[in-house]
Amino acid sequence: MSGEMTMRDILRFGTMVAAISLLPIGAFAQTGATAATQDANPAEDRTEVVDPTGTPDGSAKTDILVIGIRGSVTSAANKKRKAKQIVDSVVSEDVGKLPDNNVPEALSRITGVQITRERGQGQSVAIRGLSGVQTTINGNDTSLGVGRSLNLADIPAELLKSVDVYKTRTADQVEGSIAGTVNVELRRPLDLAKGWTIAGSVKGIYDDIAEKVSPYGSLLVAKRFDTGIGEVGFLVNASWTRTNYKENYIESESPDVPFGSAAEPNSPRAGLPAGFENTVIPYRAYYGLEEGRVDRPSISAALQWRANDNLDFVIEGQYLGSDARNTSDRLYLLTRETGSRYSNITLQPDGRTVRSLTVTVPINSVTPEGLQAGIDSIYSRAKSDLYTTNFEMHWRSERALLNTSIQYNWSNVDTVIAEHLTRPYGLTSATVDFASDAYSRPVPSITFNGIDLSNINTYGVQRYQDLTNAERNREFATQTDLTLIVSDTGLLRTIQTGVRFNQRTNRRDYGYRDGLPRINGQFTPLAQFPGGSQAELVGPDLPGALQWYRIPGDVVFANRPAIRAYIQANDPGNAARFSTEAIPPDRGQNFESVENRLSYYAQLNYDFNLFFPVEGVVGARYTNTWGNVSSFNFRPGNASNNFQDIVESGAGKVNYEDILPSATALIHFTPKFQLRLSYTTNVQRPAFYDQRPFYFAETRAVPPIIFAGNPDLKAQREHAFDASAEYYFGRGGQLTLAGYYKKATGFLYYSREVVDNLARYGLPGQSGFVEQVRNAGDGTFAGVEASAQTFFDILPGFWRNFGVSLNGSYIAKARIEYPYPEDFPGAFDSTDTSKWTANAALFYDTPTFSTRVAFNYRSSYRLFVWTNNPEYSWYNDDTYRLDAAVNFTPVKFMTLSIEGTNLLGNDVYRYFGQQNLLPLGVRTLARTVQGSVRFRF
Repeated sequence: MSGEMTMRDILRFGTMVAAISLLPIGAFAQTGATAATQDANPAEDRTEVVDPTGTPDGSAKTDILVIGIRGSVTSAANKKRKAKQIVDSVVSEDVGKLPDNNVPEALSRITGVQITRERGQGQSVAIRGLSGVQTTINGNDTSLGVGRSLNLADIPAELLKSVDVYKTRTADQVEGSIAGTVNVELRRPLDLAKGWTIAGSVKGIYDDIAEKVSPYGSLLVAKRFDTGIGEVGFLVNASWTRTNYKENYIESESPDVPFGSAAEPNSPRAGLPAGFENTVIPYRAYYGLEEGRVDRPSISAALQWRANDNLDFVIEGQYLGSDARNTSDRLYLLTRETGSRYSNITLQPDGRTVRSLTVTVPINSVTPEGLQAGIDSIYSRAKSDLYTTNFEMHWRSERALLNTSIQYNWSNVDTVIAEHLTRPYGLTSATVDFASDAYSRPVPSITFNGIDLSNINTYGVQRYQDLTNAERNREFATQTDLTLIVSDTGLLRTIQTGVRFNQRTNRRDYGYRDGLPRINGQFTPLAQFPGGSQAELVGPDLPGALQWYRIPGDVVFANRPAIRAYIQANDPGNAARFSTEAIPPDRGQNFESVENRLSYYAQLNYDFNLFFPVEGVVGARYTNTWGNVSSFNFRPGNASNNFQDIVESGAGKVNYEDILPSATALIHFTPKFQLRLSYTTNVQRPAFYDQRPFYFAETRAVPPIIFAGNPDLKAQREHAFDASAEYYFGRGGQLTLAGYYKKATGFLYYSREVVDNLARYGLPGQSGFVEQVRNAGDGTFAGVEASAQTFFDILPGFWRNFGVSLNGSYIAKARIEYPYPEDFPGAFDSTDTSKWTANAALFYDTPTFSTRVAFNYRSSYRLFVWTNNPEYSWYNDDTYRLDAAVNFTPVKFMTLSIEGTNLLGNDVYRYFGQQNLLPLGVRTLARTVQGSVRFRF
């Protein structure tokens, strides 16, 4: 064995160090004990108090530069305690140091928040079982491209001061989601100490599947100083990260009974043996691997001027970028195609779902290409650029506060994809075990019969496709808020009112083209296709998985000019579409929209004493949303126009009007124990894409089928009741128990419905099918949340530096009235909703040494509603994650860290149906170990 230490050895060593770091032994523990003995309050050395300032609502505010785990936990507890809403926060432990590398990962530690993980990091976020979360930056509504939110994974943790999860809202907050709001708070210069602040970090993260190191770096430069015209501060905070990732997977998809009947001899259903006519079979099974990288450059700049105690100004801007390059390769087999014949069928215990089978498709005039199987290789480059600007003025007197702000944001999202599909020549038979023992849990396993996949001459290129997607977004908003201080002691304390106007214009341009290159009527040999000389064998690193040939995605991308020329020479039918570098548009996917929003709000802050002190807010927000959207309609042509599609422009209008009342009461039973009661409402508007007035009338089908957008979609609306009992003690200690009940309307669902008169689609008097997104029924969500956290200050010696945090949530009801019969378990389960989530963390924190071990658990949830056969909807199994971190500060200005994530090696496992009727498959997630250096002056 080599004497050199490999990266896997380093990973194991890092994991071991992180896991044992909490043991109270050795020099570090002795140092911690000494520090605790010398200083009765070590955490006070970990925070730096900055001069008090006034907040916009007139309450006193003391900004602190939080340093250390204890400071972070304490600051988050204080935010929750003082808030008007029900809110939970993650506060930076230091300048540029959230507890996790990415915002969704940090949010997963918050009670009631659930995330998904893929491509090396946390991705989507759900709050209390609902996705579609609203995103704001410093309280301002912020979106990317044609979406209604940001991709939180694209916001570098190094830029942030804190992240707040608002589970309820008050009338002065921007509306926009029935799930809740994630507010990203960036640093401002007057948050920091007077004088210069220079801080930064350098980090390397090793991924044990990609076997690469991801570099991270950040730098903050700020100064706060007095001048002849008042106090001034400026700040520039920049970050650059690269995340390398690789994931392996084995999956199947879309189980259903094969189409057709015994009367249709070439239908797959006719190919089922007697007694198996109603067998449920997945449409496809595949092996795959996905790898790539994401670069995220970002910069935030801010200038603050406090002219005097009554007047201050803020001007700031941010740039958030993402540049992703991704390769996705999979070897697939289609199992329900024309001509399919089945044998060797075994069933799952339910007696109707396939367990394994052999599928055969002969080569003949009906199926000249044999079995539909091959390699789908997709290479994509996706780049997004978001620019935000914000100007604020705050004026205050003894009895009034006036705040005015103006924002202008713009963003560009550009995606280019190059895809090539190859097929083995002459393949007629394959065997699939959909529940094999090739992994620690049942997963699909594929065997191609009679084909040598290790021979490059086995493959021909069936199809090449490239596509482009461009999204442009421009957003202007302005808001003015006035607060009048009515009384310091009476029932009515303040009156707040405000107005906000927002105009958003966005546009999507999408195009694609297919090329079908043939040599002598046969698939182009892979070796002859441009880039084919660099074809190589790939396959997932999973037991029993096959390997196959494909051209590397970046090679295909670099050879696009040669590929265009090749298709022009070998595919006359598509030569014209490949004659230009620009990709022809798919006008049905394109749209332009303008959305205006005008909002007014008024709210009263009250305070009285009825056995116990009671304070709270009562208010309402009125919002009117109107605008227009344009797209295209088209249908197949006929001989009179040479069978060219008939294209017409389409236009639609939208208008939503809402009154959103809210009320909150905070009852202080003791200075430490309080009960928060809340009634809130919110609205969530449909996606621009779903609202486009597009339709494609497939008049060649009998009856006609219409594929359409839906400008008539209603907004989703909710009414929510919340109660939260909260007990605060010590520094950062808290016990909370909360319950909530949400009733929502307007949930969305994609379906095919029979429509008697298709006049609005240009087919008056005809009946047929219409496929589109529609509003489903109502939804009901109810649950409880509990949390506890403390540091053991009452214990002697180094023990007092330990702390613990526990939280959990249980969703007792998450039901959406989908438009189909409730005749199977889980029929009305909401998607993205886990019944249980839990977090546990153990801390040890001194000025010199700190460590954290954190465990996160999420129970199974419905991932996707398979509309053709809802009983076989996709479910994600339980997920869990163990992370650990160790920080050492040998000198005041520098901290060294080592961290490990996913130490237990949990993968993502999925299945079909709430009862696990059939395995869907597995996707691997990497373990990581990282080392970092942070500095501050």
